[in-house]
This record gives sequence, structure tokens and C-alpha cells, in this order.
Amino acid sequence: GKSDTDPPSKKKKKPKKKNVKENGTDKTPKPQQKPNPSPAAPKSPGKTKSTTQTSFSTVDVLRKRLHEKIEESRGQQGAPQDALSEAVKAKRAKRKMERERKKRKRKEFLLKKLAEQSGQELPAEIKEEPIAPAVEKRVTSAVFFNKVETVDEGYETKFQAKIKKKKSEKGKITPLTGRNYKQLLSRVEARKEKLERLREKDEAKASELENKIKWTNVLYKAEGIKIKDDEDQLRTSLKRKEKRRAQRKKKWTNRSENVIEKMQHRQDKRRKNLQKQKHAKMEKRKNRARKKGRVLPEDLKKAAV
Repeated sequence: GKSDTDPPSKKKKKPKKKNVKENGTDKTPKPQQKPNPSPAAPKSPGKTKSTTQTSFSTVDVLRKRLHEKIEESRGQQGAPQDALSEAVKAKRAKRKMERERKKRKRKEFLLKKLAEQSGQELPAEIKEEPIAPAVEKRVTSAVFFNKVETVDEGYETKFQAKIKKKKSEKGKITPLTGRNYKQLLSRVEARKEKLERLREKDEAKASELENKIKWTNVLYKAEGIKIKDDEDQLRTSLKRKEKRRAQRKKKWTNRSENVIEKMQHRQDKRRKNLQKQKHAKMEKRKNRARKKGRVLPEDLKKAAV
């Protein structure tokens, strides 16, 4: 507590906070009242100056923003009114033009009627001018229905075209193509025998036929058809094919045997399991009967033994 001898201390006055009201007018903010300096606390002039400066700057910024927003709102409100007035003006002008056109038309009709009655020609001004045909504007988005020409022949796939191409023989000599090596080999041998027989009769014709075969083969090769006329290669490929076929056959037989064996094994196992379950069920029933005091024929046999 303070003693009576101490000097009377002055009460500190709290600074009143004044709200700066902004009503859109440029009012300068009132400076804040500085608190009375107490004898205990020393004065701090630097701090007070900085606070007043910051308060002034923030107020200015806020006022500036407010004015900008007001101007923006005024501009937004004014825009639709102008647009509306323009639309109204355009509508009125259109109506006026329509009225004038109707008046002109009515006048022309009356004058025409009078001229017909009197048998006079129409004046040059009133004569109807020929209406110019409207310029055709092609719409890109429109659909145009054109005439579609159909072909009698059916649609041909690539595979069918290839077969047709292969079938088109040159010089009545079929190309030796495909993977049926047995048939190809027989055809090569037959062709060879034919040439030998022809050579015995007429060597010139045989050589001519041989040249023809060679040229046709060249033409077929140029088209991309693979000609298989080499006898040795055909034999080796046939052997390879037969060997592969035999291997596949053997593999298939082994597989089928294994499958049958596995199936049989599964069936036997299932049968055994079923018999086991049946036997266990019967034993369970017999045990229940024995517990109840029944005498079974099996028990009698065991007792007799």
C-alpha cells in the first residue's frame, strides 16, 4: 500500500477510440488524442508518430477502394440502361419502317387500281421492279443427298482379292504355291515327266514349253507370289511336316492316355471314399443300437466263436 507521505499520483486517462466513419465524402480523419503522460512512464514520441502515420495511410487506402467500388457499381448500372435504350430505339425504327412500307404498298395498290379502271399505264416510279433472285448461300452444316451408284458385283475383301489374283493363271500354267507339299511334289514330278516325254518326241516344243514355264514363274514372282518348284526343297519340307505331324500325334495320344488315367484314378478314389463313408455311417448306427441294449447278429457270431 501507498503511504500518506508519497506524492499524490495522477490517474492515467485511457485514450478514447474513435471510429472513423466513411460516408463516401472526403473527410479528413481526426487525429487520435494522446494520453496524458504520467510521471512514472517516460514519453515515447517515435511510437506515436508511427501509429498516426499508419492509421492515415490505411484510411486513405480504404477510402480509395470505396470510391473505386462506387464508380464500378455506377458503371454497371448504367450499361444495361444504355443497351435497353438502344434496343428500344432499334425496335421503334423497325416499326416506323414497316409502317412506311405498308403505306407505300397501299398507295401503289390504289394507283394501280385507278390506272386499270382508266386504262392508262402506270407511271415509271410506281412500276414494280423485278425482284432479284436471292444469292444462294451454301450452308456447310446442311446435309446433301446425292445419287449413289451401286455395283452389281458384291463387296470383295482383301483375302478374296488375293485368291482371285492367285487363280488368274498366266499362260494356262497354274502357279506352284501353298503348303500342301505332297501335292506340289506330285505336280512337279508330273510336269517333269511331261517335259521328258515331249523331249523324246519333239525337243523344240519341249524347250519352248520349258521357257514358257520359266517366264510365267518370273511373272508370278514379280507379282509377289512365292513359287515352290524346287523338288529337293519340297521333299525336305514334306519330311519335316510329316515328322511334326507324327510328333503331334504322339503327344496327343500320350495326353489322352494321361487324361483317361487321371479320370480313372479320380473315380476309384471317389468310389473308395463313398464306401468308407457308408461303412462309417453303418458302424455309427450299430454302436447306437448296442448302447440301447440291442444284440446284433454280428455280436452273436463273435460270442459263439
